[in-house]
Formats: sequence, C-alpha cells, structure tokens
Amino acid sequence: MEELTVEVRGSNGAFYKGFIKDVHEDSLTVVFENKKNRKIVEIMCNVSSTFSWQPERQVPFNEVRLPPPPDIKKEISEGDEVEVYSRANDQEPCGWWLAKVRMMKGEFYVIEYAACDATYNEIVTYERLRPVNQNKTVKKNTFFKCTVDVPEDLRDACANENAHKDFKKAVGACRIFYHAETAQLIILSASEATVKRVNILSDMHLRSIRTKLMLMSRNEEATKHLECTKQLAAAFHEEFVVREDLMGLAIGTHGSNIQQARKVPGVTAIELEEDTGTFRIYGEVGSDEVATRSPRAIKRDFRALGRRSRRFLEYVEENFVTQLVSEPTREGAPLDLLFVNREGLVGDVTVGGHLGHSDHKMIDFLILGEVRREVSRTATLDFQRADFGLFRRLVDRVPLDAVLKGKGVQEGWTFFKKEILKAQEQAVPMCRKTSQWGRRAAWLNRELWVELREKKGEFMTFGRRGRQLRRTTRML
Repeated sequence: MEELTVEVRGSNGAFYKGFIKDVHEDSLTVVFENKKNRKIVEIMCNVSSTFSWQPERQVPFNEVRLPPPPDIKKEISEGDEVEVYSRANDQEPCGWWLAKVRMMKGEFYVIEYAACDATYNEIVTYERLRPVNQNKTVKKNTFFKCTVDVPEDLRDACANENAHKDFKKAVGACRIFYHAETAQLIILSASEATVKRVNILSDMHLRSIRTKLMLMSRNEEATKHLECTKQLAAAFHEEFVVREDLMGLAIGTHGSNIQQARKVPGVTAIELEEDTGTFRIYGEVGSDEVATRSPRAIKRDFRALGRRSRRFLEYVEENFVTQLVSEPTREGAPLDLLFVNREGLVGDVTVGGHLGHSDHKMIDFLILGEVRREVSRTATLDFQRADFGLFRRLVDRVPLDAVLKGKGVQEGWTFFKKEILKAQEQAVPMCRKTSQWGRRAAWLNRELWVELREKKGEFMTFGRRGRQLRRTTRML
C-alpha cells in the first residue's frame, strides 16, 4: 500500500507534492519534500526527498487534493489546458502550474502560464506536461483514522514501524505509527474498510508482537546458554554413572551433596542427567601437579576410585550397618569409620582433641554391654501371644510417604527399622528361655550326644507303656 500522497496548493496557485502525517477534524498535517527534514520524510513516509523549501504544517482540506492516477493517458494537443512541472525560482521546488499549449513541434511544446499577470511563455518537453488534474479538494471523509491502545509492556516494541508491516498490509492501511504521548497506534487509510479490519485484527496484532518479544527473549537465553556450554566444554570435565538405587545417597537431602560439591575450589559447574544417572563435573585445572598429568591418567584414577567406592557402598548396604562418625577427623574429611549393625552397642561418640603433635583427631566412644552370667538366659519373641492386629495398626499410623520423602537410603532405612521395632515391642511379648545345660562340656561330642538322646527316648517310651499297663490292671 502506497503512502498517502497529496498535492497542496501554494500561495502562488501551484500544487506541490506532500505526504500526510496525521488527520485532524478540519485539516491535515502534511510533510513536504524538504532537504532539512529529508531523513524525517524518508523514515516516516518511506519516500526519498530531493529538495528543500518549507517544514511540515497543518493544511485545511480545501487546499489539498489527491494526485491523478499514475496510468492517466497523456494526449495533448494545441490549445489544451495542461499542468506543467516547473518552478518560479531556484529557491522553490517544482510544482504543477496551470498553463495552455500554444504551439507543438516534435517533442517540444510552447506553453503559456495562466497564473502570471503578464504573458509568460516557455518551451518544455513532453515529460514535464500532464492533463489538468480533475480531482477536487479533499473532504473530511476522504481519509480515515483509527487508534489502538498499546499495553505498557509493548510500547517500546511498537515504536518501531517495521513491527507493523504485516499488520499494515493486512488491514490495507496507508500508514501506521506509534504516538508516544497518547500511547496509541495511529492508523491512516483512504478506505473505510480499514477501520473495520483494525477492529478485528488489532488484538491479534498485539498478541503477535508479544509472542515475538517472548521468542526473542528465549532466543537470547538459548544463545547465552550455548555460549556457557561452549565455555564448559572447553574446560576440564569428568563424568561418571551412579546406580539408580544409590542416586539418593549421591544427591543427598534436598541436593545437599551437589551444593557442597559446587563450593569446592576449582569446580565451575555440575550437571546431572536423572534419566541415565550421569554426573558431569566441570572444573579448572589450577595446580601444577594436576596440570602436568594427562587427562587419561586423571580419568583412570577417577574410575578406580569409583569402583572402590562402589564396592564399599555395596557392602554397607548389604549388611545393614550404620556409620556413627559424621564429623571430619583430618583436613575436613571423615577418615575414621565406626560401624554398628544394631543400636545399643556403641554410645557417646565424640570427635576432638589430638594425640601429641598429630593432626589427626581422636574419637572417644563407649561400648555398651552387660556382664555375661554363668547360665545363659536367651530372650526371644513369643509370637504365639503376639497381637498382629495391633502391630498392623501401629505400622499404618506412621506416614511413611511424607517422612521418607527427600531422605537418603540409609537415613530412610534407619527410620523405618526404628518404627518397626517400636511396634514390635508393643505388639509382641518377650519370653526368656533358660538353657538346662548351659555351656556344653568339652568331652560331650556328637556320638555321646546321640546315644544320650536315644536313651532318653527309650526311657520316655517305657514310661508311657508302664502307665498304660497300670490303667489296664485297675480296670480288671
């Protein structure tokens, strides 16, 4: 759609080319082809200007007319009234002056200007002539103007007229620009249908601009992330895979292990692929000792350390043992391990103090136990008197899903075992079984023990037969 080009009548009666910038109640704001404001004309009206004479101004409707169609037929004969593209002096631009053809010779025409007081003739070429423009001066309903309110978050984007090219073409507008004082889009057109199209498509246009801004923002974020990834890829990195059942131990409660690892000097980033259980650690090689080693040797050491650690964790998991030393014993690392397979064996574990000039901290703890009696008394669970219904109700009252959420494997197992033992103490009574023999004598081997058992069996059989014989005798 072309810009709104018009012809404005000057004080000398000639019509000069201009471009409509805004539409008012009874006038038009027109931009002329000025050299001083040539950039403004080119930017706002997408046209090129070549001359300089006056700034933009408001012109009444009765002094403005539309230009003739570009495909008008130019059949000029002697005696016809025509319009000549000329100028009065070098300080003015060329305009269309009313004149009359006096003589024709080839491509040259002798014309007489009608606006001059004295007769003034000039010889011009055919290209500078056109038939008299039959268009009348414009009226209020010649041009149509509508506005669209712009939300605050889109005002900067709407200030760029290139953002409205597609919308301008869709609604058939001649010009669309943003008015900063009123925070509105101004749409100018020579067709009334444009107003209806703007009412239908304006909301869609604003949503489109918002979507473009969002996509541009995401594109910038993706570009920054790509640059960061390239920087990480260029740095030293190592990756290893953790078994699915050990992921909780590796991540820690609420990611505490990963957060602590990110604070280690030299570590720049840590990435985790939860689907495959792969950890990637990116870091800087700072020390000379590490810098002189090859990446292959460093990777081999990581793998060896991973295999040893994995075997150790598997042993701890399979045997249900608990580590009691949680504080570091040397240079921030817990080098000393104290494992127990059940509660009540060790207590009062403290880390502190040094032995002599050693930098290794000491560990103090108490071994809890009872003095063994001569005759062993074994405590066992009496399941014959157990209340399994009470046991089931006590276990159901514990909110396992809520409590175990975010806990590690070892911490979750300790809590679960503690709750089971509590329910067992209330639902299953204990009974003590006293050994009749105590500790077996050294001389009592298996052969003697089998013979004694047979002897006891025969004695019991003889006793049952004697009792039956006595009952029979009484009956007789």
